[in-house]
Amino acid sequence: MQIEGIKKVIIEKLEKAGFTIESLAISTSDEIISKVEIKEKEAIDIIQKAQNALGVQPLTALKFLELESKRGKITTTSNELDGILGGGIWTQELTEIAGGFGSGKTQLCFQLCINVQLPKEEGGLDGNAFFIDTERTFSPRRIVEMASYRELDVESILNNIYIGSALNTSHLFSIVEQLNDTIPEKNIKLLVVDSFASHFRSEYIGKGRLVERQQRIMQIAEQLIALAVKYDIAVVVTNQIIANVEEFLFGSPEEPALGFAWAHRPQQRLFLRKSRGSSRIARLFDSSRMPEREALFYVTESGITDAPFPTEFYS
Repeated sequence: MQIEGIKKVIIEKLEKAGFTIESLAISTSDEIISKVEIKEKEAIDIIQKAQNALGVQPLTALKFLELESKRGKITTTSNELDGILGGGIWTQELTEIAGGFGSGKTQLCFQLCINVQLPKEEGGLDGNAFFIDTERTFSPRRIVEMASYRELDVESILNNIYIGSALNTSHLFSIVEQLNDTIPEKNIKLLVVDSFASHFRSEYIGKGRLVERQQRIMQIAEQLIALAVKYDIAVVVTNQIIANVEEFLFGSPEEPALGFAWAHRPQQRLFLRKSRGSSRIARLFDSSRMPEREALFYVTESGITDAPFPTEFYS
């Protein structure tokens, strides 16, 4: 990390505390002081210089492209799926994975929790995962199975996935708020919320609570996006589906839950549906940088693949 006008010794302290240029630019002086022994005036100066370095002032499109190219990506282990996503799941973004029961949402999240730990040259981020479980879907045995097929160090893989069980929306908010400390401390590079919709749909019932529900959803969505940018991590949330009477969403009788307000928050929206056997179809239907496209992938014993059988994938 290099910030013009900031001494190297201070930069080293900031890096050791888990700060990036992006996180410094949106941090408060109190947040910096709590982790690095500097004066408030110095912290304010660091924030301003970090903002200047990022181009809080107007950027040229060329500079913006340069910054975008430096962002990390996590492979899904499917070349087809990576292709429609622009190389995988990107950092500094909120990615939604919607779909019905058995469509592969949670399986894809498990795969990402493994893959984020891989070296960058192998499609990972050399980091750890934090999995917020709202429906008791997390399965360490499934992680073991998937990691074993790739001959990875299973114990290490499990040790680098942190699980937070959210019992209700209030608990979910509490876990997310604590992540400002957890992410840099545990080298978290992937945050998963599975399922994001679950508690909101069960607790805020009826039209009378719709506005309140939407406000709470937007509040936590903004917090998740802020974490993604601040710490240069990938944030992935799964979403349930509801009946779509008008079938306006690519002719489907189903659509992602949580309404129009939520629909504008994720930078990438992926809709999964079952096909034959272990095959699944993913449609990227709302993206800030990629065209609408579909990809075929498989959910096998080995995890997410481009082939229907584990033996084909690993041969």
